[in-house]
Amino acid sequence: MATGFSDSEQARRDHLSKATSLARKVHKDAKEMQEIYRQKQGLSEEFSYDEVDGIPSSGVSKWNELSDEERLRANASAFHSLHCFLGIVLKEQREDLTPEDGEFHEALLSLLAQVETLAESTKQLLLMFGHVPPSNGISSPEQDLTYFKKKLRGYKVLLELSTWALRATRDFTKLQKQSTRSTPTMAAPAMRSAARQKNQKKRGGYGR
Repeated sequence: MATGFSDSEQARRDHLSKATSLARKVHKDAKEMQEIYRQKQGLSEEFSYDEVDGIPSSGVSKWNELSDEERLRANASAFHSLHCFLGIVLKEQREDLTPEDGEFHEALLSLLAQVETLAESTKQLLLMFGHVPPSNGISSPEQDLTYFKKKLRGYKVLLELSTWALRATRDFTKLQKQSTRSTPTMAAPAMRSAARQKNQKKRGGYGR
């Protein structure tokens, strides 16, 4: 059945749908990992985690006032950075913080793969909408942290990842709704023509 959309428009809609589902899953998984991580590291719920530097903050004021392009660029940049930080978190867990907890490491590795895909999907959305993706350069995360600060950084990464993924889910959903409302006007005449042909066939053929 014809949709009335060009191939490029349909591809963009399909990609948006997949990106939305992925962002929703990343939010869910990061939220769950956040609590598991806190318990494994013995961190208090009352502790302030705002002191960890370098991790992209989701506390962007007036987010709704940004353009669609600005929000997509911010999401793409954040997910790329968070993917790099999460890779360091996994390395520190394996080598230092929880060296014997293979199941935990596998869960982090699975989340890491999802974030990488989400970063690439967001970058691809920018290209599909005709925008230039941000550069992938980020400041190198600090390496020589104390044992406790490593724990804090890992938790902060999961905290911000969960929030960014939730924000991306909302942004992608908004773009999906806009895309649905922008059905090409040429689709309406085509649908009316098909309806007329169907009615004519019911009456016994054309020209009668």
